[in-house]
Amino acid sequence: MPSSRARFEPPPSSARPSSRYISAERISLPRFSSSASHNGASRRQETDRGPDDIEELFEDDETLDDVIMAVDVRKETMGCCYYIARDQKLCFMEDIRLADAQMVETLRINVQPSLILLSNRVDDAVDTLLQPDDGDANSGRLTSIHLPYVLERRPSSEFNYDAAKNKLVYLDIDSDNGPETTMHVAGDVDMVNAASEGQNIPGVGRQARLLRLNGWVDLESRVTVGCAGAILTYLKRRRAAAYLPGDEVLNSAFRVRTIEMFSMADMMFVNAETYSSLQIIHAETHPASHNQGPTKSASGSKEGLSIYGLFQQFARSPQGKHQLRQYFLRPTLNRKLIKERLDTISVLTRPENQFVLEGLTKALKTVQNMSAVLINLQKGVGSTAEISGGIKRSIWRNLSQFALSALKIRDLVGDIPSQGRPPVILQVLREFDPHVLGQVAQLIKDTVDFRASVEQHRTVVNVGVDDELDTLRHTYDGLDSLLSEVRRRLLETTTFDVNSDLNVIYFPQIGFLILLPLDINTGRGMNEDLFDPEGSWVRMFSTDAEVYYKSHEMRELDQHFGDIYGIICDKEIEIIYHLAQRVLAHEEIIRTCSTICGELDSLCALAHGAKTYKLTRPVVTKANVIQIEGGRHLLQERTVRSFVANDTLLVGGPGDDEEGTERFTQRDAPRGTARTVGSANGPTSGPSMLIMTGPNYSGKSVYLKQVALIVYMAHVGSFVPADHARIGLTDKLLTRVTTRESVSKMQSTFMSDLQQVALAIKLATRRSLIIIDEFGKGTESSDGAGLACGVFEYFLSLGTERPKVLGATHFHEIFEHGFLRPSGELEFAHMEVQVDPHAEQVEHQITYLYNLRKGRSTSSYGTVCAAINGIDPSIIKRAEDLTLLSARGEDLVSACAYMTDEEKRELEIAERIAQRFLAPTFNDDIHTHNQTQSQGRGPRNGGMNADPRSLLQEILDLH
Repeated sequence: MPSSRARFEPPPSSARPSSRYISAERISLPRFSSSASHNGASRRQETDRGPDDIEELFEDDETLDDVIMAVDVRKETMGCCYYIARDQKLCFMEDIRLADAQMVETLRINVQPSLILLSNRVDDAVDTLLQPDDGDANSGRLTSIHLPYVLERRPSSEFNYDAAKNKLVYLDIDSDNGPETTMHVAGDVDMVNAASEGQNIPGVGRQARLLRLNGWVDLESRVTVGCAGAILTYLKRRRAAAYLPGDEVLNSAFRVRTIEMFSMADMMFVNAETYSSLQIIHAETHPASHNQGPTKSASGSKEGLSIYGLFQQFARSPQGKHQLRQYFLRPTLNRKLIKERLDTISVLTRPENQFVLEGLTKALKTVQNMSAVLINLQKGVGSTAEISGGIKRSIWRNLSQFALSALKIRDLVGDIPSQGRPPVILQVLREFDPHVLGQVAQLIKDTVDFRASVEQHRTVVNVGVDDELDTLRHTYDGLDSLLSEVRRRLLETTTFDVNSDLNVIYFPQIGFLILLPLDINTGRGMNEDLFDPEGSWVRMFSTDAEVYYKSHEMRELDQHFGDIYGIICDKEIEIIYHLAQRVLAHEEIIRTCSTICGELDSLCALAHGAKTYKLTRPVVTKANVIQIEGGRHLLQERTVRSFVANDTLLVGGPGDDEEGTERFTQRDAPRGTARTVGSANGPTSGPSMLIMTGPNYSGKSVYLKQVALIVYMAHVGSFVPADHARIGLTDKLLTRVTTRESVSKMQSTFMSDLQQVALAIKLATRRSLIIIDEFGKGTESSDGAGLACGVFEYFLSLGTERPKVLGATHFHEIFEHGFLRPSGELEFAHMEVQVDPHAEQVEHQITYLYNLRKGRSTSSYGTVCAAINGIDPSIIKRAEDLTLLSARGEDLVSACAYMTDEEKRELEIAERIAQRFLAPTFNDDIHTHNQTQSQGRGPRNGGMNADPRSLLQEILDLH
């Protein structure tokens, strides 16, 4: 008798029940069959969806990457507030008075928003400046498909102060962790209503909430508070559009957990032009357009050759990379914070701590951002089949790995000697509670069966966790033998040899069924009459090849076993839910540990960069000085075989009242310099302006940029590329180096240059560093020279408030005519070259040495540079001839003039006509002259009283 085959075909889509979705858990529907040929397997489990159709995992949830910023300007007072979805954090800024559009642009660069809410009352200049440009180099999203952010105009009513304050007052922020106290204030309506309803809500009164809110933010910053109200209104709209009323996820979606204040006062001002010119952050798109997706995670962009890119590769965790980027976007003026970062890097780069640094890097590689994990855990998203990666990238795997990695990190930093431990190390030892982290890891390990979860593509609970669940599983695993026994009994009811046509199966949510092959001729089950002569079977549904029935025996099995697979899944979901609640009880500790891991990872990245690129620790001082010995350009030296280091000394204006200044003495001066010894409060101890001249291609621009980058990196809290660096606090880094051109800007190149210089003039203080590279070259040479000279003279004229300025120019006439002369505040320098005028080839006449030397150069050697770059020798020869004529003071117009033979002949004729016309003289008495001529008296030609008409005719006859 042939045996029947086990087939696991799902019912047709029209008859197939919907899958169960509980807490976003995807439950696959296995099917049990009574067929004999199972190869020892009692069940088979299939999923209704393939890997290509499955939703993205929580790490790829684009809503978690949202950063929403609101900006409003009212009566020259600017307010700003932004919301970070991943951290569920609302950040406030103090109102800034006399703010302009450039301040808004700086905020945008620092916040890096995905959406900007702009009040309708904001000036059009701000709107124009914030219009998204797909060429934004700092955003990292440079495709024509995806703009760097969305700009949305909102009604000014959404920025109302009173409405915003009411929204903030009733935010449920950390209510579970708040003090168990209640404040009673006379006339507090909210408190009276709560008391009348018998509620005991801590601090429910409005006055109590206002007091609590005042302890977090400055409610006097009315414009900023209005911006917060606009953000809360937007989040409410997002929740209403994404979720149905009563949805449990609604309370955790776009929630505000914490409120923080941030200030621009402790940040160095760096605008977009400076970030681009110095290549601090530079994103590159994927060369294939089909890989340039519309979202941030799928944009296909990567960090290119930039200062941030050199360090980013050493950051291992998502929060570490994010924190490192924040370091580079927000250089600080807080000396204490800078010192803490430098101390940490110093400790991690010690030879005896090399093992600790390597161990931390390895441990941080397995750390995920727990903010996103906990948000999804609150939503009930614990699925292991969200993507093809399955359990390997699930919430529980990430939580387990995080807890174990955190314990390992704590053990590693414990090996660092207690003396001189930096604050972040002390934070790890203080906040990484080994008992809590070990408990979380053990809970997950004892509850979740990761191996079975990988096989079954869902979260499976370990054996031994729940006795009832184990009993259900045991029964479930024995269903195939039961179904075989039921099938045997059904076959015994007939004497016909039709046993191969009947099968008994089990479908979750449908129950036990009898299966018969479909008879195409009758449309009924094959041999249905033989098995059910009384017609008691109920036809449930059919497919193209089979018919499914319910019989009395099947109903008894349904009643006895129920939907056993569904019961198992519900029981597992219940257990996982309780596990989630136990883990969420330690939510604050896990979040804190995750944040500290991000900070530690970013500092480890800076430490790796310091060791890899041979950086040294700078001295950040209050003195208004930039003193560098052996400075290098961190990017340029990566692209050349050898790099020539150079020194720098700049001392800004002392100001009128400098508290706590540090003296700048002779021993502080870089080698090879001689400076007046003095105090930062008194006369200058060095030049505040250094103007460089010299040949093209000699390294002037690289030198200017390297000084700016060293100052910038010192304020990031990083080691710098120099043998020694003493950097005074610098509040602004302003540059006119390169021009970012775009067809979206109705500006010429020279206009953009002028705007950059105008911004530097407007914002410069004595603690600013200004880089001006070849300003004025975009217009007529005399105008350009005048503008460049005027800008340099203006900065020098600021006296005690003069900024530190580094400039480069090719306008030698400024110095030759004595418009700018060396002084105590102004110094000239050039990049050294070796000149060989006897070289046969023009391109061999100059050897670039790239050494900085005092004094100015008298030539730019432009023709030599042209020869090096392949310009035709005839063009170079002509250029040298004209240069020589100009040096001798000869007329270049006549030297450049060229006439044909015909033009020369016409010129000779015109000259003869002019000479003939000028030869005679005319009598004032025309009448007398005419009478004399009519009587035939007097000379006809050449006389003193010739007839003008006849004379003119004779002249014209010469032609």
